[in-house]
This record gives sequence, structure tokens and C-alpha cells, in this order.
Amino acid sequence: MNPCIIPTVPQDVVGDGRWMSMHNRFVKQAKTSEPEVVLIGDSIIQQLQFSTLWTEKISSLHCVNFGIGGDRVENVLWRIKNGEFDFGTCIKAVVLFVGTNNIDCTPHEIFEGILEIIKEIKHLLGSRVVIIIPTLLPKGQFPNPYRERNDHVNTFLVDKFSNEANKDELTENVHVVQIHDNIVGNDQTISHHIMHDYLHLTNNGYTMTFGKVYEKLCQLLNIPSK
Repeated sequence: MNPCIIPTVPQDVVGDGRWMSMHNRFVKQAKTSEPEVVLIGDSIIQQLQFSTLWTEKISSLHCVNFGIGGDRVENVLWRIKNGEFDFGTCIKAVVLFVGTNNIDCTPHEIFEGILEIIKEIKHLLGSRVVIIIPTLLPKGQFPNPYRERNDHVNTFLVDKFSNEANKDELTENVHVVQIHDNIVGNDQTISHHIMHDYLHLTNNGYTMTFGKVYEKLCQLLNIPSK
């Protein structure tokens, strides 16, 4: 059985209950706030809210940020199935970024898990909701198998959602934004000016990558970009 399609609560290794506390806060936020855009995923989404891009541009779209560091595909699937998307208002768009932490899974397993999340989002929010999938980012200063894994996942995503021949109910209103381009230099290394620890984005790194997501959101929601 593919572990990515089985909704799972991560093991509380530290023992302080932080993950569940954050989940419960997000559930409460879903029931009491009236956002138009929800971003959900791992630490890349979580730390986006501390960037200039978020402060000056994305936050104006009436967003909530449901990112939790370390989350895997199956963790996000569990969160969505357990109250985080029980919004009392109509969400117009969802940005989903997850998969890079599933280092023990195959690219196809990760891809299938992302498809499962998309199905659940459509089930809960309706088929008209816009779903944006930024491609997974490369990681590690030098070439490594995890970069290759993420590249393969991206290939599956682009083929599924950008190929007109694959259009069906699942792909309707789902848009892949390729944010992984131009991060790896000609010498196949990643600069610390883009990813300070070769995994997480710098402020400039967020502008370079998620700036494309912001532009796509504005385009799809018919909102003038700043």
C-alpha cells in the first residue's frame, strides 16, 4: 500500500504535541475566519508568511497559511480530512506544496498522494475551487538523489495537469506553476543566496519562486497584481 495515500498523524518524536496543537489551531481558524485563499503544506509554505513577498503582496489576497514544518503528503491529507478545510465561507483558491519530505517514497507514490489530496480538496470545497500546485524545489548544494526524486515528481505533475489530452474532472481548475526553474546554476550547485541551508528559501528566494505563484493567483482570481 502506498503510504502517501493513507492519512497519517506524524509521530510526536519530541513529545511536546506541537503538530497537533497547530492542527487544532488551523481547524479553529477555518471555522472562525473568512479567507479567500488557503495555502497548505510543509515548511516552505509555513515560512512563506515571514517573507517580504507575503507581507507586501500575498497577504492582501485574504489568505490563511496552514503550513507545518516537516509535513509529508500523508500528513497534509490527514489534516484536510480532519477539519482544516471546514470553512464556513467559499474558498476561491488553494495553494498546495508538499512532497519533498517523503524521502523514503518513490516519485510515483508522492504523485499519487498529491492526487489524493486534490480529490479531497475538490470533495470538500467543490470542483470550482482553483488549485495551484507549485513544483517541488531542488535541494542540497550539490547534485543528489533527492533532487532527482523531486524532478520526477514534477514531471508527473506537469504531464498530468498541463497536458490537454489529460483533461478530466480531476484536472479541472488545477494549475501547476513551475517554480523550480533557474534555482540550480550551470555548475549544478544551489546558491545560499536562494536557499540559505540548501533546502529553505531566503527572502529573495521566495520572491524568485513564489512570486510566480502570486502572479498566477492574481491572474486566475482576476485581481490586479501589485
